[in-house]
Amino acid sequence: MTKTLTEREEKIREFFDLAAGAPLLDDGAARPEIAPPVEAHLRRFNIEWHIIPAEGAVSRDEEFYRNRFYPTRPHQTRSTEYRKTSSYRTILNGHRRHQGRILGVETTMKPRYLPGGRQFYGTAYGFEAAADPFAHYFGRARMVSETRYGHNYTSLRAFVNLVNDDWRARGLMPPGYRLTICPPVVFNFVGTIFHREWSRTESLELGFYRDENGNAKCYAVGSNAPDDFSYLHEIATDSDWTLLGFRTALVPDDV
Repeated sequence: MTKTLTEREEKIREFFDLAAGAPLLDDGAARPEIAPPVEAHLRRFNIEWHIIPAEGAVSRDEEFYRNRFYPTRPHQTRSTEYRKTSSYRTILNGHRRHQGRILGVETTMKPRYLPGGRQFYGTAYGFEAAADPFAHYFGRARMVSETRYGHNYTSLRAFVNLVNDDWRARGLMPPGYRLTICPPVVFNFVGTIFHREWSRTESLELGFYRDENGNAKCYAVGSNAPDDFSYLHEIATDSDWTLLGFRTALVPDDV
């Protein structure tokens, strides 16, 4: 893992034009200790470890970051108006909790969405149910479609709790981590730098942050074109999520 993270650190520095060896993590941020059986288990679920740079590590202004990571975003008539919204504050504060940390991000291939909502993650067209490493949890979590599409916040919370409980009971959860739905800005960051192939299917995915009152805010994330990850829109918790898939992530327990 150490060698792989070092290689990813270098790719991040290259992306941001940083000096070789420039620090990316917060002081004292520890790399996860993964026992070989746990590492093998996580590989089966396509969990890949990634560094999310600390807030001060990437010394660029906000406009640079938005242009680099959200090039096809809607342009605001008044450039600072969006900063006043609750949605913007939630995204900003939510991402700050992950900055300077190491996260495990699921890289399972997202399929194209076809009518009927029966596509499975794991292949480009999504016909093979067994290709999705989480498939055997969907029935146990009572996810009606038994795919990653057509769910709501309640069913996804049940799925996440089930996986966390199962992995911890079997000693397969990395110490100090929990599984959740991949956070929106983490999806954008990892996709833009490391996994451009996620942008080559049109279906969108879900992401969540907690607002200042502790309530979940839901977002649809995705692409407006190949190699682009600019789509990020808040959606209602009780809206129709038929066309929205999801991917998972391991985040530290204290964020």
